[in-house]
Amino acid sequence: MKNFVWIVSYPKSGNTWFRIFLTNYLKNGEVPATLEEIESTPLSSDASLFENIAGLNPFELTPDEVDLYRPDIYRYESNETENICYRKTHDAYTLNAKDEPIFPADISKGAIYVVRNPLDVCVSYANHGKSKIAKIIKLLLNEKAEIAGKKSGQLRQTLLSWKSHIASWKNQQLIPTYFIRYEDMKQDPVKAFGQCIRFLELEYDENRLLRAIEHSDFKVLKEMELNNGFNERLQNCNSFFWKGKIGNYRDHLSDKEIQLIVDYNFDMMKELGYIDHKDTLLV
Repeated sequence: MKNFVWIVSYPKSGNTWFRIFLTNYLKNGEVPATLEEIESTPLSSDASLFENIAGLNPFELTPDEVDLYRPDIYRYESNETENICYRKTHDAYTLNAKDEPIFPADISKGAIYVVRNPLDVCVSYANHGKSKIAKIIKLLLNEKAEIAGKKSGQLRQTLLSWKSHIASWKNQQLIPTYFIRYEDMKQDPVKAFGQCIRFLELEYDENRLLRAIEHSDFKVLKEMELNNGFNERLQNCNSFFWKGKIGNYRDHLSDKEIQLIVDYNFDMMKELGYIDHKDTLLV
């Protein structure tokens, strides 16, 4: 049964924001969904879920060995319910050592891929982990980049570089994937989120859509985090919901750092509308 929907992104691109919107739309409540309700949505990299189903401690295996089990873990989950299962993931679309996709098409209804300007991703990612900008730039440009693993309590996630992460999902043909830009979610939320609702084949109701957007506003989320905390915030980060500002990188990156990121990701940035036909950076 195809009942899995993957909510995909490179880290700090708006994945959590989209999940909050989707939770509010599905709940259709008079008040915003709590952050605890967002936290209850399983991650594709959930190590405890892996252990419960496989009966194996994933940290006693190599990450490559874990990836051999992951497709069947998701199949098992799929077979246990007839409901749609939404899963957040930061994994690139890759194959395991048996040349099997980590995300099996036979259970996958589709994927929403949230993409964000890599310059803003860089600054947001650095703030999230209190990391140096240079470290995050190196990660963005690393074709062998990985995150999480044993020390984090999550399964290893293969990132690749920013551009290759996106290309991996754009180039695969097995899972229908809808790409949405973070910037469009900010500038025209009704259109951007509405298109996602239609892609997911959910009942479209504009009043419901407007309410879900209002309940997912950054001011609402920041206040909720301030009052109740949020488990997805790293321990050394002051706030998960930071600024969410388009073009925030201009206050934090040097011209040299901007150029380094743009040069490496130029073609993908142009394809996604961050650079115009005159090769000018748009945001």
